[in-house]
Amino acid sequence: MQIGNRLFPYPVVNRNKALSDFKDNACYKLAFSDPDYPIKDDRHDLVLQDIYVELVDDTLTTYVENGLLQPMLVVESPESVFRQTYKLSLVPQTIYIPLNSLSGKVTVSSYLYATQNIADYRSLNFIDDFEGIDFDLNQYDIVGVDDGFSINIEHNDLADNVAESIFEVIRGKVTQKYLQYEASKGESKIYIYLPSDRFEEYSNVKHSRYFMNIFMGLIVIPVLVDIFNNIKEEFRGYTDITDVIESYPWFKSVVRAYNAVEKNKLSMEIFTGCGALEFAQTVFNNMNINAIQDATNMILKGGEIDGED
Repeated sequence: MQIGNRLFPYPVVNRNKALSDFKDNACYKLAFSDPDYPIKDDRHDLVLQDIYVELVDDTLTTYVENGLLQPMLVVESPESVFRQTYKLSLVPQTIYIPLNSLSGKVTVSSYLYATQNIADYRSLNFIDDFEGIDFDLNQYDIVGVDDGFSINIEHNDLADNVAESIFEVIRGKVTQKYLQYEASKGESKIYIYLPSDRFEEYSNVKHSRYFMNIFMGLIVIPVLVDIFNNIKEEFRGYTDITDVIESYPWFKSVVRAYNAVEKNKLSMEIFTGCGALEFAQTVFNNMNINAIQDATNMILKGGEIDGED
């Protein structure tokens, strides 16, 4: 929630000095303990590390310490229709924002508001126009503003897109006990069959970005390893990767994924010279290894995943 140049009927301390009604020695702004590395990304969350409010004004500081004023953080992502507020303080704290809730331009701003009516609001740092004047504040009136900054969030959906383009997960027969697949020549997709009860569980959470790595590790990678080994044997002696694509159209998506990850054109020599397990992990950007971190995070957080629909 950026305030911009909105006018107020009482003095407001603004990080933008041109809009502030306080003298230059007063200050209200977002701050980080390590300003060189304020924002981190742990693949699941946008992490605002050790964020706090820097407030330089004795009167306002006293109000905050007494609970009459409350600093707030506002995180907005219009593209994903996300808006969330977080309480801040004068002491550093770390805030985690689910990445899957954010997309495109994300604005991080802050304001200081009155938690209740405040009579005789006055500061020695008021500019000359307001010097010696008392004001009455109503609850929720804003008295401090930092319009903050914006960042851009771009999700790496490469592995998701590859999986969607080459795989279709299907409910298996009631009597099925094991993971099965079908990769016939001429087919545009690989069909994976899950036991009926496991398919139900998969369907309930398959749209969760948090579980995608685990799915890749448990379902996709083992299937790809088997298929890649079979293709290598079938095309032994071939020199053109397009021969594989002509027989297995879905392999074109594998080629594109490899090119995007490795920034290098996939050739038959590279494909046959690389172990099937390593190649499968490369195509999916090490998602099975990342699944270890995902599972650990879920266990440590008690299985609670924030930000999911």
